[in-house]
Amino acid sequence: MDSRGYYAILEVSERASFQEIKRSYRKLARKYHPDRNAASGAEETIKKINQAFEVLSNREKRRQYDSDILLTEFLPNDHEQTPNDLHESSSIGSQNSSPGSFKHSNTFWNKASNKATDETKTMLDTPRSRFHITIEPSLCLAFGGCESIAPRVFVVDKNKRINPKAKVESETGDNLERILLAAQACPTKAIKIIDRYTGDQLYP
Repeated sequence: MDSRGYYAILEVSERASFQEIKRSYRKLARKYHPDRNAASGAEETIKKINQAFEVLSNREKRRQYDSDILLTEFLPNDHEQTPNDLHESSSIGSQNSSPGSFKHSNTFWNKASNKATDETKTMLDTPRSRFHITIEPSLCLAFGGCESIAPRVFVVDKNKRINPKAKVESETGDNLERILLAAQACPTKAIKIIDRYTGDQLYP
């Protein structure tokens, strides 16, 4: 799940707060700093620790990293690589030399998407994050509180004159704090948020 191992490197869970990440980083940096650790692999380890912290301590970089992890989960496992695919995957850069590194290629992603089922394509129409957001239509009264707090995530269908509903425009449109605030603004608790990684229901 953790495609480049950044969470594992920093010894934190994928739900770790910034403070937890920072605390673990400092502990590991002290432990593996070449000035304090004479082991042969210490220098390489500290580079990995710094790289992981650089991504996970930055809100936008971490969000993109988590999104990349999810994309790799939805790619078909039985894709047959053509010589062109192999060439494209080898020219991506130095991200990863593992067999899974080609998954980040835009060209490959387009080809893989074309082979996906219609159902999978529908699932990917809405930008996804690690947090699965749904709105129960029978509970939604379209008061618009969710839209006013997180307008890039929730949108009320204003074109529908009778019984309009809110919908999820993008799961990645805002951070979790804002999304939770928007969900809490719904008086009927129509919005449900589930962590795709752990299966935990975060709200309500």
